[in-house]
Amino acid sequence: MKPDEMTSWLKTLPNKLTLMRVAVVPIILILFPLDVQGIKVFCAILFGLAAMTDFFDGYLARKYNGVTKMGALLDPISDKVLVTAAIILLTNDNIMPAWIATLIICREIAVSGLRLAAMEQKFTIEVNSFGKWKTAVQDLAIGFLMSSLASWYVPGMVLIWISIGLSYYSAYTYWAKYWELSRSK
Repeated sequence: MKPDEMTSWLKTLPNKLTLMRVAVVPIILILFPLDVQGIKVFCAILFGLAAMTDFFDGYLARKYNGVTKMGALLDPISDKVLVTAAIILLTNDNIMPAWIATLIICREIAVSGLRLAAMEQKFTIEVNSFGKWKTAVQDLAIGFLMSSLASWYVPGMVLIWISIGLSYYSAYTYWAKYWELSRSK
């Protein structure tokens, strides 16, 4: 591949990675409920690999000047689809209590709504380090819990609680930023 072709391909790779996260969801939804030895560990690994693409798609888009409006729109949606599907599966298998799943999902909906309101007012609220840490800790916790390995349950639940703390703190900082920016308009 020539250098120009490689750069062109790398510019579109972030969007492909984003779409791959969504494509993984039906596979996990079909396989996770099956009572087959090792399937939950496989689903946990698949979830982890898909979740890791969230870092790489943003990094590659910025590095190779491939940031697109479509990518900026699809990236957070694909993250939420992947995480929400996993959380619903964990709740369905009685691995995660429904009220914890509700805390996580409601926060995601509220922050997404806040970002939409900001876009309507012609400003953006950038993801902060607490939001990035929340995502990393939450994805790791979900992977641990999806594995259904008894030895990973307690660490998974501890990480879920840490991610909830980071999640609600980052939501607070997003709301504060929103109010600050909306008052200055």
